[in-house]
Amino acid sequence: MGALLTFEVRRIVRSPRFFIFTAAFPLAMFLAFSSVYGADAVTFLMVSMAAFGAVAASINTGSRIAIERQVGWNRQLRLTPLSSVDYLVSKVATAMVVALPGMLLVFAAGALVEHVDLSAGSWLELIIFCWLGVLPTAVLGLLIGLLATGDSAQVMSTVLMLTLSMLGGLWLPLTSLPPVMTIVAKALPSYWLAEFGHDALAGNAVSVQGVTTMAAWIVAAGGLVVLRYRRDTARA
Repeated sequence: MGALLTFEVRRIVRSPRFFIFTAAFPLAMFLAFSSVYGADAVTFLMVSMAAFGAVAASINTGSRIAIERQVGWNRQLRLTPLSSVDYLVSKVATAMVVALPGMLLVFAAGALVEHVDLSAGSWLELIIFCWLGVLPTAVLGLLIGLLATGDSAQVMSTVLMLTLSMLGGLWLPLTSLPPVMTIVAKALPSYWLAEFGHDALAGNAVSVQGVTTMAAWIVAAGGLVVLRYRRDTARA
């Protein structure tokens, strides 16, 4: 599993598209929006754009999984000692690893360009909380990879990423939207990914509702992943 994880991460980070769309784009949005909204919104924007980059990176890994299924690479892997659990775990772990660069770039820009002043402990807590919040979207990315074809996976990933970002309040503060949007946002993992970061900055305890919502998404999406993977295996 470790060998497969290393191989997957190296292959993805060598792609120019990876850096443009999942690392450079959230950074550019943060710098552009921070200059418009001013210093009062910098920390909110920093966390939101870091969450956006993490969501985009983790979900987009599903496109590669769909292509691998199409060309038969996953069937080849089943002939190796790699177990089904190791395969699925390595894919989720890959999504979480590739979500880190975009997050760290936005946080670095917040510190170096926008002069966000936090203690080392606060920075570490912020990074850990946001990174752990990627797990539900990493599982969703895997689910897309197992459901979609090589041609449709990119479209499905993009639609899901945009939906989670817009409805989860990553692009616009929920206070500027109708109250019903807050109810919708709180049912999404993208909202809580960013909210964990905001709580870390404010020194607040992790929300029980947030943890419960994240766990529900992981269990539901994970269950669908297992069912779909078993169907794929049965057809092989």
